[in-house]
Amino acid sequence: MKSIFVKDIMIRSFKTVSPDDALSKVARLLRQIKLDGLPVTGPDGGLIGIMTKANFYDAIADGLLPDTPIKDLYTKKVASAHETDNAAYSEMAKQVSTSTVSSAVVLNEKEEIVGMFTKASWITAMLNEEAYVNDQLMAMLHNMHNGLIAVSLEGHVNSLNRAAEKILNTTAKESVGKPVGRLLSGLDLENVLRKGDSSIGIKHSQGDLSLLCNINPIIVHDKITGANIVFQDLTDLNRLVSELESVTEHYETLQSVMDIAYDGIIVVDEGSRISMINKAAAQFFRKREEDIVGRPAEDVIENTRLNKVVKSGVPEINELQFIGGTPYVVSSQPIFRKGQIIGAVGKIMFRNLAEIQDMADKLANIDQQLAYYKSRASMPNDDIISFDQIVTADPAFKQIKEDAEIAAKGTSTILITGKSGTGKELVAQSIHNASIRSQGPLVKVNCVAIPEALLESEFFGYAPGAFTGASRRGSKGKLAAADGGTFFLDEIGDMPFFLQGKLLRVLQDNCFEPVGSNKSVYVNVRFIAATNHDLKALVQKGLFRPDLYYRLNVIHFSIPPLKERRHDIILLVHTFLDKYNRIFGTNIKGTTSQVQSAFLEHEWPGNVRELENVIERAINFARGEKIEIKDLPLYLREGKHDEIALREQTVTGPLGNNDPIRYQNPQILRTSRENHERQSIVAALDQSKGNKAAAARTLGISRSWLYEKMAKLSIK
Repeated sequence: MKSIFVKDIMIRSFKTVSPDDALSKVARLLRQIKLDGLPVTGPDGGLIGIMTKANFYDAIADGLLPDTPIKDLYTKKVASAHETDNAAYSEMAKQVSTSTVSSAVVLNEKEEIVGMFTKASWITAMLNEEAYVNDQLMAMLHNMHNGLIAVSLEGHVNSLNRAAEKILNTTAKESVGKPVGRLLSGLDLENVLRKGDSSIGIKHSQGDLSLLCNINPIIVHDKITGANIVFQDLTDLNRLVSELESVTEHYETLQSVMDIAYDGIIVVDEGSRISMINKAAAQFFRKREEDIVGRPAEDVIENTRLNKVVKSGVPEINELQFIGGTPYVVSSQPIFRKGQIIGAVGKIMFRNLAEIQDMADKLANIDQQLAYYKSRASMPNDDIISFDQIVTADPAFKQIKEDAEIAAKGTSTILITGKSGTGKELVAQSIHNASIRSQGPLVKVNCVAIPEALLESEFFGYAPGAFTGASRRGSKGKLAAADGGTFFLDEIGDMPFFLQGKLLRVLQDNCFEPVGSNKSVYVNVRFIAATNHDLKALVQKGLFRPDLYYRLNVIHFSIPPLKERRHDIILLVHTFLDKYNRIFGTNIKGTTSQVQSAFLEHEWPGNVRELENVIERAINFARGEKIEIKDLPLYLREGKHDEIALREQTVTGPLGNNDPIRYQNPQILRTSRENHERQSIVAALDQSKGNKAAAARTLGISRSWLYEKMAKLSIK
């Protein structure tokens, strides 16, 4: 058991007396502090004795007057201890129980009196320690996955943990004090309770339960006082075995399917290491399968893109790849599980197939895009984002633009908030390009995109050899790179708490220390931060530093979502039509009135980004001069059809007649829209056999938005 220090159990509230003090003062102090003695100090404040209650009672019994000094009455030989003294729990308990004195004076390293040690204080500490240990023990027992029952020597239940209650469908109140046979009928405890023999690995069946039990005796002072029964529900193990057999069977089936394929197929894990390869691919690389599996893909496949696909999550279909100087048609597809990339699969085609035509179409599309970018390149300053490129007719957003142009001329920190896709980064770029720092760098850091373990070194850089794997030349980091310009912190609400304090110092002092260095680096940087979180709420929850929040929130712009600026929707539609007409070489002139109606009535949870994606998709599918309702993603088509029907719903009038009343009930519309969205998503998932990436393409939305919709609509 752990050691106990005197300073942890001593009484710090005490009084001292001097030899010249009277008995009356002793009486008052003893009554005041309620201790058995008062330390007696000399002229220098040092301990010279103790005036105990026994000393005081003897003086009264001898008839001494209250004003009698105590110089001849106190005990000169006093028990003392130092506050840093410590001993094992059991050893200190023995010392206290055998001591002939009821209290001792506690001194510090300077021999100054700092407290009193009494048997009563020890007993209190002992009870607290035992209560603490007991609480820890009970917490351990109740958090066990296995069931545990403590049985008395007579075979009655003394206690059981929560796991035992759950497995046996009982409660401690119902079971404690009852024979253990009521819970585990037929379980033999005779040899354990009478002979002290342990029974390990006992299988016990009871109803639908199949348990694996370990029974051990409880021995105290060499006597058997009971037994512990630890058991596990074998149903869990049987399920795991069944799942393992199923996984093995699926793996073998997949391997057989891959080996039948004529094309070369390679599967890599999240680390871009080859986890599976078929016979055709192994023969192509002229290696044995066991010599390939487990190796990095780039070590085996020349010019491979599998590692890029694993990082980006973007499939690459029918791309030309040179292997050994020969061009091959290669496709790479990311593998997702629960929204996370867990690897990728690549296919190398060994013969000319119909995909060549698809490649020709892609080349034609590339020519169109090249023409577009050439035309863009001829425009002066086209790559510079300005406030003129922010399209809006909304009065509130116009005011934000005007205020932002004014704020751009200064140097104060700016915080931009708003939902995802509202254009926060566009505003930040415009502020930088309209500021006196426009000739300096605009360094953007997304606090979500960079792994937490790398954020500090990415922000502040690092000294040469600061950590394992660090560059010998070190790295100056993003902050130093932004010197003389603007540092844009996107998704600041997701910044780890430990990094917030270091960022605060930069905001206050304009300096920082790179990782592994003790030299300060001074920078001249303007900070712009953006987030889609409610930072005030994060501050209240303790997830964001309040001092950093107020330091960032000097100038605050809240970008309204698209649903609150309906006047901008049609303006943005034409802006995106112009953009993608030039990219794709098309000539879509506008949208039908039905499409405009659908756009104006949609809530646009993805804001401007969602609208741009919808326009890009619609141009791809449009066959006429205008975008029609059939060219829109499925969720917009279904929602539009439903709303038109509901708006024209006929109900009985308030006077009881059957006059048709056309009305729009927002709650009914919302519920019906959600029902149609749910049906559309479920249908797309069924069609793609659960492949969420394929379902997202069918619906015309991004994969991340599909997951958001599924979570909102409780689709699993």
